[in-house]
Order: sequence, then structure tokens, then C-alpha cells
Amino acid sequence: MAALRLVAIDPGTDGGHCPALLVDDATGDLLFQGPQVTSEAELTEVSGQSPIGPNEIIGRIPARMRDVLLKALLEEADANTGTEKL
Repeated sequence: MAALRLVAIDPGTDGGHCPALLVDDATGDLLFQGPQVTSEAELTEVSGQSPIGPNEIIGRIPARMRDVLLKALLEEADANTGTEKL
């Protein structure tokens, strides 16, 4: 079973349906929680730059999370000295 750990959450959250960043402590993989992009125009634009696989989705993380995400990623990189940096 994966050991998922919350490392950042939307500072503007109301407590429900919160965009967030989690890390899988076993693998170091990052998991993003946020609204799924369903706009055909946006999906077409994304797939024109990077094809979207059949098991992939595009999620949206609010711009207000930039600072909290950057801080969380830098802290994760610092905590994992001796391993590949994020």
C-alpha cells in the first residue's frame, strides 16, 4: 500500500474539493489533486503540444498555489539529499 503524504494544499481552500499536492513516500512520485480539464479547446491545445494518453487526464492547479507548491517541492528535494532532486 502506498504511503501518500499531503505536502501542499490550496491556501484559498474552503475545506472541500481542495487542489493539493501529495507525495508517494515509497516511490517519490507526485500526485496532483485538482479539477479535471474538460474543455475540448484546452484539451486540443494540450494534445497539440504533448499527446494525451488514453489513461491520462489534464488537471488544473490554481495559480495561487505556485508559491506553496514551489516551497513544498524544494522542501521535498532538501529532505531527499542523496537522491535525484525534483
